[in-house]
Amino acid sequence: MFIESRHTVFRVRKEVGVMTYGVTGLRGLNYDICAYDGSRLKFRGPKCDLSSPYVAFLGTTETFGKFVAQPFPTLLTKHLPAAPVNLGMINCGVDAYLNDPAVLDVARHADLRVVQVIGALNLSNHYFKVHPRRNDRFVCARTALKRLFPEVDFTEFHFTKAMLAALSHRSDERYKMVCDELQKIWLARMTVLMKLLGEKTVLLWFAGNIPPIDAIADLGDPMLIDADMIERMRALSSAYVEIVPDPLAIERDREDMLRTLVSQSAAKQLMGPCAHVQAAQALQETCIHLIR
Repeated sequence: MFIESRHTVFRVRKEVGVMTYGVTGLRGLNYDICAYDGSRLKFRGPKCDLSSPYVAFLGTTETFGKFVAQPFPTLLTKHLPAAPVNLGMINCGVDAYLNDPAVLDVARHADLRVVQVIGALNLSNHYFKVHPRRNDRFVCARTALKRLFPEVDFTEFHFTKAMLAALSHRSDERYKMVCDELQKIWLARMTVLMKLLGEKTVLLWFAGNIPPIDAIADLGDPMLIDADMIERMRALSSAYVEIVPDPLAIERDREDMLRTLVSQSAAKQLMGPCAHVQAAQALQETCIHLIR
């Protein structure tokens, strides 16, 4: 740990023991899906009593905890003086939060907010439109994208990632134009989100590698987010926690998931229970400090 300006930065790049956290695998998995008044979005439960102190966790697949019995918000339950409200959504984009005033209100009234860095691919923009709630769903190409890639039939695509992958094989130069637009839109909308959430907000990087210098060339998750973009968002947060689980934890998780999941690619892309334990451990001290 080191302190830089007013931001506490935690970096996890080596194995951390389970300490008081238990590792729970895929058996008995129950997402207990719930919703909060006034919102059309669905979240992982159990539904929290918002009249008592709580911490709001915003983010994507890792925060939701896909295929993980106890994601890091749940693991933190016993260690924080406030209940966790898991507002993570699988494959979501920033648009899902900005389009839902009720959920923003839940997050704003929390005693603390933890915002996972979300990829930039699932955003409506100058080139294409995504579903307002299920942001990974590709709705349509706009005129600008059809003109940029006249050889592509965009009716074939249902998901943004598949569409972008196809464009990347067509032309590096034209693909970069689309990525530049997505990064620009992400910065603008993440700035709006962070300002709406206000003080006592932790920015969380939870991925297999540290933020890259060139995210367009790297293509890792969170997709299209580079180190410079993270630096800009850190200025709007109370603390930044960077979690890169150690290779042994990732390998144990992969082996565990492969016993349950059919797809090897899915097992490689998802954070498993050991990685979530390390995330909870890294977040605990920062969250307790900011809640007080």
